[in-house]
Amino acid sequence: MYISELNLQGFKSFAHKTKVGFDSGITSIVGPNGCGKSNIVDALRWVLGEQRPSLLRSSAMSNVIFNGTAKKKALGMAEVSLTFVNDKGILPIEYSEVTITRRLYRSGDSEYLINNTSCRLKDIMELFMDTGMGSDAYSVIELKMVEEILNDKNNDRRRLFEEAAGVTRYKDQRKRTLRKLDETRKDLQRVDDLLIELRKKARSLEIQAEKAEKAKKYKVELESLDKGFTLHEFNKIKEELEPLQERINNAEKEKKEITAAAEEFESSDEKARSNLQEKERQQAEAQRRVSQLHNAIREADTSLRITKEKIQNEEKVIKEYSKDIEQGEIDLKELMDLLSNSRSKLESFDDDLEKSSNTLEESKKQYSQIQQQYNRERHELYEIEVQLSEANNELNQLQTKRIKIESRLENTEGDLERIDDEIVDLNDEVDNLNGEQKLIEGKLDSLTEERDELEVELESAREKRESFAEKQNEIKDELRTLQSKNASLESEINLMNELANSNEAFPSSVKYLIDKHRFEFKDLTTVSEIFDTDEKHAVALEAALGDVLNYVVIKTLDEAQRAAKILKENKKGRATFIPLDQLAATYEVQDGSLFDQVKSKREYSALKQLLLGNVLIADSVEEAYSGIKNSSSIGVTYDGEVVTRSGFFQSGSKSKNAGIRVGLKDKIEKLEKEKAQTSKEITKLEDYLKQIVEKYEKLDVANLSQNLKEKEQEVRRLEQQQHSLSSKVQVYQKNIGELVNRKDHLKTNEGSAQEELDSIQPKQKELQSKMLELDEKQNQKKDLLESLEEDRSIAQTRYNDAQLQHQDLKNKVENHERDVRRAETGINSVQSRIENRTKLTEESKARIESYSQQITSLEQELSDNQELKVEADEALKKAEEAASIQRGKINEFEKELKEVRRRKEVNMELVHHLAMAKEKMEIQSQALTDHIWETYGILMKQVEGEMPEDMSTDEVKQRIGWLRQKLNNIGEVNALAIDEYKEEKERLDFYEEQIDDLNKAEKQLLETIAEINDTATERFNTTFEKIRTNFQEVFKTLFFEDDNCDLIIEKNVEDPLEAKIEILAQPRGKRPSGISQLSGGEKTLTAIALLFAIYLVKPSPFCVLDEVDAPLDDANIERFAQMIKSFSNDTQFIIITHNKKTMSKAEMMYGVTMPETGVSRLVGVKMDDVEDAA
Repeated sequence: MYISELNLQGFKSFAHKTKVGFDSGITSIVGPNGCGKSNIVDALRWVLGEQRPSLLRSSAMSNVIFNGTAKKKALGMAEVSLTFVNDKGILPIEYSEVTITRRLYRSGDSEYLINNTSCRLKDIMELFMDTGMGSDAYSVIELKMVEEILNDKNNDRRRLFEEAAGVTRYKDQRKRTLRKLDETRKDLQRVDDLLIELRKKARSLEIQAEKAEKAKKYKVELESLDKGFTLHEFNKIKEELEPLQERINNAEKEKKEITAAAEEFESSDEKARSNLQEKERQQAEAQRRVSQLHNAIREADTSLRITKEKIQNEEKVIKEYSKDIEQGEIDLKELMDLLSNSRSKLESFDDDLEKSSNTLEESKKQYSQIQQQYNRERHELYEIEVQLSEANNELNQLQTKRIKIESRLENTEGDLERIDDEIVDLNDEVDNLNGEQKLIEGKLDSLTEERDELEVELESAREKRESFAEKQNEIKDELRTLQSKNASLESEINLMNELANSNEAFPSSVKYLIDKHRFEFKDLTTVSEIFDTDEKHAVALEAALGDVLNYVVIKTLDEAQRAAKILKENKKGRATFIPLDQLAATYEVQDGSLFDQVKSKREYSALKQLLLGNVLIADSVEEAYSGIKNSSSIGVTYDGEVVTRSGFFQSGSKSKNAGIRVGLKDKIEKLEKEKAQTSKEITKLEDYLKQIVEKYEKLDVANLSQNLKEKEQEVRRLEQQQHSLSSKVQVYQKNIGELVNRKDHLKTNEGSAQEELDSIQPKQKELQSKMLELDEKQNQKKDLLESLEEDRSIAQTRYNDAQLQHQDLKNKVENHERDVRRAETGINSVQSRIENRTKLTEESKARIESYSQQITSLEQELSDNQELKVEADEALKKAEEAASIQRGKINEFEKELKEVRRRKEVNMELVHHLAMAKEKMEIQSQALTDHIWETYGILMKQVEGEMPEDMSTDEVKQRIGWLRQKLNNIGEVNALAIDEYKEEKERLDFYEEQIDDLNKAEKQLLETIAEINDTATERFNTTFEKIRTNFQEVFKTLFFEDDNCDLIIEKNVEDPLEAKIEILAQPRGKRPSGISQLSGGEKTLTAIALLFAIYLVKPSPFCVLDEVDAPLDDANIERFAQMIKSFSNDTQFIIITHNKKTMSKAEMMYGVTMPETGVSRLVGVKMDDVEDAA
């Protein structure tokens, strides 16, 4: 691999498009100082990706673009293309020719291309990484870098070793990995902190959620059981109340019949159950037999299918093995033929190889003798050419110097005039800039004042917005409270209206009259509708009246009888009527009775006296008993506890809706007034909220903020402009001072230049005479060398032919030996494979025979079991039918027996207790209705639910009590905790997964770093030892055999990849205390020894040396040149030099000139062509 071509355009002094072609050997670039030779090295560095302007001898990257001259305009772009012949595949790219291109525009934009395809700088850097090539690799060495490598201030020396060891890529990968590790640890810490809070919150919510879930579960079950149980009890009481009287009359008569029937049914039921047990046993036995046969059939069918699949698989295997055996026999025959032919050919090459070896040795000896004589004469010619070149260079330098002095003298006057003009222009410019500064200062003061005013206005607007926002929240909270209250009132009003309109609380008979026939009678109503009282006495009034609330109040006895007839005709049950025409005018009213606390129309005054005149109101049950003692009065407390005339005490839980039936219309009106007032307050607050929102939205904080931002930007712009003008004034004033100094300097130099011009001419004549003498000696040596060159060429041709012939014979022998070994190995392998496949085929055939026998057995077993299963299925069907018929009979017996037992229990009640039972049932019915209303806020008719079939009434009651106790123990719960916990748990799980992923990532990154460190350290240490050995050998070649040198790496450091490398060098006769005390030439040779030591380990495809031979004397130059020549077989050298001995080793030479000031030109010549022409 080597550089084949370099193209430049607009790069530094190469304004024109310039093409530089290179061969794989040594190319030298020469020319006088200042002509642009080193710009070629800079171009190579730049196109390889160099980003440091200082290494390109520039203060800024834009300085690499051609900046123009007095005659040529500046260019807007610099472009360099470098083409490599990638014939060895060193560059990791599929192309055999690779061209990289870099462009830079004055705008700062840049482009990178690989084979005219746009790419990134990173792509180019990675392309050359660890190849020994690159902008900062050891492929480009300048003279100043020699000192830097030896001083190692910036760790340049270590970078050379890393590039040679190929660990640059590893270190770059480690750097990226460490950066990722740092980011991962930061993420880990952040997620860990978050997890602490999330776990704490999730645990709290989990406890609350478990509590809420448990409470929810208990509530659902409790509501279902409670509703079902209550409805069951309510229906049971309702069913028993109406026929109760009739059962009382017939109880004794039916008692004996029921007892006899019960005994008969119990006897029949016992016999039927015994018969059922036998039939169920027969059914179970039949079912077991069917299951056994079903399982046997399924297992046999599965085994049969699996066995058939095994046979198919074995047949496929036999087929494959047969093909493999046939192919093996073919391969075996071919390998036997190859073995026989290869052995025959090997025997025929022994004599030819011995003759070829003798011919090669003789031709080598002849060529060596002629080459030695040629080298001696060539060296003498080189010495003459060096002297001639030195004289020519000195003459050229004197001529150039004379032209420059003459040109300088001519230009000095013009420069002085131009400087005066520039000073005047700069003073004018300073005055203009000062004027602009004053204008900007005025604008800046005005803008600053406007900005401060905007800041005050913005801060005020923000405070008002915050105030309005807080006010909005307060109003919204108040609105929500009122809206909630309004909804509650509306719900309560709807419920009361429903109660008022539904008549649900009345018995079915009263409800029927009110719903269907109310308007057929004049003023038909009920007791509950005619009385009203305050909230304090409402519960007591309802309790005192009890069922009387359901009595029908009607005008006359005739109307009452007609209403009763309607109930009889329609079989709607019984009702109690109060005909007002049958009441006395007045009744006795006791002091302190409930009569005084109840309101009614005048027409119902007598009825009120009758019902409430003897009902005494008391604070407690004890007080009620005391008040009715020795009287026929009824006592009632404010909580609805009643003491009857008989001295019975009615009490229990108070319904949530107790007292609601009396004065229902007044309560509805009161609630509607309260709702109307609440609605007005809501409307008023909503209007106020709209006003606040409008004020809030009018405060355009965003616009004020944007205006302030624009003002601040304008202030900063003017401040920057002011600073820029001030900087310009300082620069112009500095330029004026420099121009004055330059003017004085030009006047001083003008006199000394004339004196120097007068001293040049005598020296020119002396050098011209010396050059004529040297030219004659050079021609004589060239004639002799031409003769020797012809002899050398003939000898070299013979030697090369002998080498080729001998090598060709060796290659043929090696090929045939390799064929023999390959054939023998192949024969053994094929024979072993054939034996193995034959054995496996026989085994498969045996397995197929075994599987076939299994199939026959399984098919017979399957057929037998299928026949047995048909019989078993029929037997099971018959058993199931018999059991089902028997269960039907038992169900009929049980239904009749249950009815008989129920009737028996009812008739066992004593007749004198039946009235008490009726009153108790009515109280229980009301209690159940109150319980449903208090607990669930619904009427009994709205209850939906059933008793669990698998639980008795007592079990249900126990379960309800247990559930209530559990809910009481749980207490208040957060109903939203379940959803909140679910959301928080999802977040927690997500972050738990995140932290697991981050821990895995951290572990992987640490493993990667350790692996990188181990691999890179091992590679570096191995390469270091090789370079150390090579350095000692090359150093002694460039100096003397007994000179000493060594490379020492720092031990016991934390990071071996950052250990320092010390260079020890001790030339003969010197004992310097450090490498810095070596002479310039010794330092250069030491650095060159290190460079070539690296090349021996990992040669770079090319090497660019920029005037590194300048400090060397003639003797050291010769060693240096010979060393380059010896390395040029593996490495392409491009050398910038002034030394003729170095030039003499070049196969191609380029001369850089500057015919036009500031613009470089290139002239190339092949040295072989020059010699041929000579």
